[in-house]
Amino acid sequence: MFHSKSEIYMTKIISILHIPIHPLSRKELETEIRNMLSGNSFSQIATVNPEFLVEAQKNKKFQSLLQSTVNICDGSGISILGRLLLGKSIPRIPGVEVAEMICRICAEEKKSVFFLGGFGVAEKASQAMQKKYPQLHIAGTLDGDMNTLTEVQQARPDVILVAFGAPRQELWLAEKGTQIPSLRLGVGIGGTFDFWAGKVRRAPAFLRALGLEWFWRLLCEPRKRIKRIWRAVCVFPWMMIRRVKKSKSRKA
Repeated sequence: MFHSKSEIYMTKIISILHIPIHPLSRKELETEIRNMLSGNSFSQIATVNPEFLVEAQKNKKFQSLLQSTVNICDGSGISILGRLLLGKSIPRIPGVEVAEMICRICAEEKKSVFFLGGFGVAEKASQAMQKKYPQLHIAGTLDGDMNTLTEVQQARPDVILVAFGAPRQELWLAEKGTQIPSLRLGVGIGGTFDFWAGKVRRAPAFLRALGLEWFWRLLCEPRKRIKRIWRAVCVFPWMMIRRVKKSKSRKA
């Protein structure tokens, strides 16, 4: 789990539905990733979207886990409602971009990366990243499951990207990460391998800029996404509004 003493985390944490969000800029995040890679212990980053926060309200194990990881905002709803309801600026850095940043830094720092999960696309995703960053060392690729451990231990990676879907990927990292001596950083990256492997297209840039990437995903995969979008677009704002109202009533 995360052990940094950086002042960034002491002064900039924003609590949303009992979950700390670290509103880091891209430059600050890059600095922290480099610090993690040069450290002596395992750190975990979670790319948190509204679905995470909704799930954490009923899944106390997941909630406890997210209270001890570095949580980057990966959801326009968090950024928008943070500004409108809390008056806080929360930069959004999509998980796929966090994962690519990590691969680029690993290539520069000569660190190895293991690609785990992704339902048959881990190998193709790793090839895409190695083509983009030729110096990137791939420690291994594996579909794997929640019991996977030995194969990763034997590969001795510095970093692992896990695509089991939330909250399974975060729970796997919390349980297994410290059992892999070489590991310095682990990140749950959801459907990122699908993007890199060309299985799924990212939303056009203008939709991403408008915070409407969720709408693109709904159009592309309506059956798969409808429940997730409902939680993100309807349930999460309702929870946020109710929490803010309660907070205001206590202060009155």
